[in-house]
Amino acid sequence: MLGYATFKSHILKRDEKGVFGIPFKRLLGCGLGAGALLTILRTVAPDMSVIISAVCLVGLLVMTTPRGGIARWKHLLYGVRWRLLTAASLAPKSVAGQIARALGVPTEGIDIDADLLFRADDDAPRTHLSDWVSFAQPLAADALAVEATPGLTLREVLP
Repeated sequence: MLGYATFKSHILKRDEKGVFGIPFKRLLGCGLGAGALLTILRTVAPDMSVIISAVCLVGLLVMTTPRGGIARWKHLLYGVRWRLLTAASLAPKSVAGQIARALGVPTEGIDIDADLLFRADDDAPRTHLSDWVSFAQPLAADALAVEATPGLTLREVLP
């Protein structure tokens, strides 16, 4: 171990307590989803409801696993959307292109203007350095005192 540290991916942050590296809020959400499915399946298929709900619980835990900060189900959704976009623009006569056209996926190119997307808001309020009082003891010789604000009177505070 001289000079380097090994990081484990299953270690949770301090505020994320859970079991087996899965945060409690994810366990709770997936458990509630599987419990709701169990309740509904008890009326339709009472013999298989527990097995199907357990499989659903594992499936929900797998699909909500974050990968790069994005849940796995979103990655799959973005992949399907990308395939539909490319099929609609590159092969509009294919089956995927026809499905994309039926769903209303745009076939024209997308232009992204970076100046418009990343421009700074001019409506943000501007503050002056003289609006902030930032010193511990105002009458000390080495203290930072900004005196451009009119009407600001400083008094020594005795400890």
